[in-house]
Amino acid sequence: MKKLWNLLISINFCIFLIAVVCIAMATGSFLLKGEYANAINSIPLYLWLANVPLQHSWWLWLAISMIAILAFATLACTFEAIRERHRNQSLASLLAPQLIHIGFLLIAAAHLTSSFGGSKQQIEVIEGSLVQLPNSSYFRVAAISAVFSERGMPIGFSSELLTEPGTSMTRTVISPNQPWFSGDYGVYIKQAVTYPYPRALLEIHREPGAGLALVGAVIFTIGNILVLWFRSKKSEISASK
Repeated sequence: MKKLWNLLISINFCIFLIAVVCIAMATGSFLLKGEYANAINSIPLYLWLANVPLQHSWWLWLAISMIAILAFATLACTFEAIRERHRNQSLASLLAPQLIHIGFLLIAAAHLTSSFGGSKQQIEVIEGSLVQLPNSSYFRVAAISAVFSERGMPIGFSSELLTEPGTSMTRTVISPNQPWFSGDYGVYIKQAVTYPYPRALLEIHREPGAGLALVGAVIFTIGNILVLWFRSKKSEISASK
């Protein structure tokens, strides 16, 4: 058990796990083609894994397995660091690396949450279309506009939504960088044309892990900044001696 524990808390073992993840993902990006490649970006990850044959998804199962082991190793490293070093370091310098670990774990948990609870649906709409979201709210497409260059390349497009079609005129304009949210669901405009009649491609997207990922990213960044600051301070003290 001691050898297994020492392996888990080894930085070399963690680097090995990360290398395997990178190799597996790179292999999958080259091997995955056709309908399975198209579906991986349009449905929740757990549905994709449940319906795609192992011969086409083995690389992703391998990557997920390595990430799971890496998450467990991260917890082991955190426990070992606090147990061994708490007497020799200040609380802030001790916790700084653990913030990096916590941030990573939160980001991994966020992706896991979205893989089970996320959804993505694309629909083509015209002006006047009434759309019902999965949470039972409605919106009506009031207007669609698109601007093209002289060469016919899209410069910009947007859509005006009537977000409360059963009440007063509540209008919201969405564009590629400005979606409309109804609860956990976001409505994004992906493309729009005006000929032969105005129509747009909308994407209804739900990412339940987005908030958790943001918190994890912030904590991860703070941890890295603190580690760099403490190491810089330590180097200055050593140089002064």
